[in-house]
Amino acid sequence: MATSTETEEYVLLKLLVNEETNKVVFAEAGKDFVDILCSFLTLPLGTIAKLSQKDSNMGPVTINCLNTLYQSVSDLDECLCSETNNELLLYPRNSSEDYCSTLKINIDDLEYTEYFMCDNKYCGSDSNDYGYSFASYYLSTSRHHKAACCGKSYNRSVFLKPYNKGFVNSVATFVITDDLVIMPNSMVHNSFSLLQNSGMIATSAKEMTVHVTEEKVLDLLKCAMVSKSPLTDVFLGKKPSIQSFWFYCCDLENSDNIQFTLQLVIRKSDRKVLFAYGEHDFADLLLSFLTFPLGGVASRLGRYDSIGSIGRLYRSIVELDENKYFMSKEAKNRVVDPHLDKETEFKSNTEILQKDKSSDYYFCYYQGESYKQSIINDQFFISNEYRSDNKKCITMKLVNARKGSASKDQGYVKGPRTYLVTDDLVIGPSSPISGQLVINRLQIPPDDLKEKVVMIGIKECVNILKAALISTSALTNGLSHLLTEAK
Repeated sequence: MATSTETEEYVLLKLLVNEETNKVVFAEAGKDFVDILCSFLTLPLGTIAKLSQKDSNMGPVTINCLNTLYQSVSDLDECLCSETNNELLLYPRNSSEDYCSTLKINIDDLEYTEYFMCDNKYCGSDSNDYGYSFASYYLSTSRHHKAACCGKSYNRSVFLKPYNKGFVNSVATFVITDDLVIMPNSMVHNSFSLLQNSGMIATSAKEMTVHVTEEKVLDLLKCAMVSKSPLTDVFLGKKPSIQSFWFYCCDLENSDNIQFTLQLVIRKSDRKVLFAYGEHDFADLLLSFLTFPLGGVASRLGRYDSIGSIGRLYRSIVELDENKYFMSKEAKNRVVDPHLDKETEFKSNTEILQKDKSSDYYFCYYQGESYKQSIINDQFFISNEYRSDNKKCITMKLVNARKGSASKDQGYVKGPRTYLVTDDLVIGPSSPISGQLVINRLQIPPDDLKEKVVMIGIKECVNILKAALISTSALTNGLSHLLTEAK
C-alpha cells in the first residue's frame, strides 16, 4: 500500500534535534522549503484565518481576534454593499499569486486570477492611439466588456506569470532556526557555531530527515502565527506552545487623513472595553484587515515582533542579500513589502499599508517575431516585473470589468449606519438593544460601566490591528492609552 508521501508532493527537510530536550535546534533547507516560508508573508490575513480552521494533524488553531473578525463577514451578509464584498473579504486575493503559483506546495487553494485580452489579431500598441494594449480580469463580465483599443470584446484568456520561479534562487542553501529565522548556509552560520549558541553538546544531537507535505505546511503556518517553536511543534509532534505576548503601543504619528469617532463602553473595575459604537467607515477599516498581506502587516509593525514567529521570519528575510539569495529584487519585494490585491486596493481608503502605484500597468512579453503573431500563437505572458533585457515587450493597462465593482467612495458595509464592535472584533449592526444584550450576557452591573467618546487615528488603527493578532482584547489593548477618566 502506498504511503501518503509516495502519492503527494513533498519537500525534504533535514533537522538537527536536541535529544535531551526533544526540540529542533535548526533545519537545513533549499529553495523549495524557503520559498514556502516566504509565501506565508504574501498571504492575506483573511486567507490565514480561513486556513487556520482547516482540518489537519494540528487541528483548528484560533489566532486571537482574527477568526472572530473573519466570522463577522458571514454574519454581516445583509449589511454588505454587494456580494462582491463578501468574496473579497472571505476569499481575499494574494497579490503575489503569480509567484506562489510556482511553489512546489501551495496551501492557498484559490483559483488563480484569469485575465482577458482583446483577441483582435490586428490590435496592439502599434495599431492604436493609446501606446499600450489592454487586459481585463473576472470572467463574469470581461467577455462582454469592450476593449478601449478597438471596441472588440475581451475573449483571449491569459494568466499572470513571473519571469522567474519562486522567490529565492535555486543554488543557495539555508539554515532555519526553530523560530523560523532564515540564515544563509555559510561559514558564519555553520553547525558548530549554532550548536554553541544553543548551549547543547554535540553528543545530544541527532539528525532527522522529514517529508514536508501539504498538511505539514498548513500546520507550520498555524504554528508560526502563535508559537515561538513551530518546527518543533510540527515535526516532533508537539502541540503548539502558544504563548502570551506583551502588548507595546506602536510609535506612530497621527494625521488628519484617518480619523474615526468612537463611543466606548468600558468596565470600570478593570478598564476593559466591552464594545464600541462606530460609523460604517470604522467597520470598513476593521474588515479591511482581512485583505492585508501578512508581510505588509509585519512591515508596518516594524520592530514589534510578537506575532508568533512571524516577526523574526520577516526580519531575517529583510536581512538576506537580494543579489545573492533572491531570484530578483522584485521577488524579495513581494515578500518584505507586499501590496494589496488590485481590486482590494481600489476599494481601500486607508493608509495603513502602502499602495502599489504601478498596479494598473503590466508588461506583455512575447516570443514570436511580432506582438500580433505571438497573440495568434499564444506565445506570450504578462508580468508586472519589467525586464530591460527583453526587448519584445509592450505595456498593458489593466481594466477592472467585474460587474458591480464599487467606486473608491464605497466601502464594504452599508452606510450611513452605526455598527457595534466587541473587544474581540465581532462586528454587527447597532440597535437600541444590541449593546444591552452584550452587557446582560457578560453580567456586568450598571454601576461598573462608564462611557467615553474618543477620536482615533492611524496610530490607534495599527495598535488595534496588532492587538487583534496577539490577544483577544483588540480594543482594550489597542486603545489602552486613551482609557483615562470617563463619565
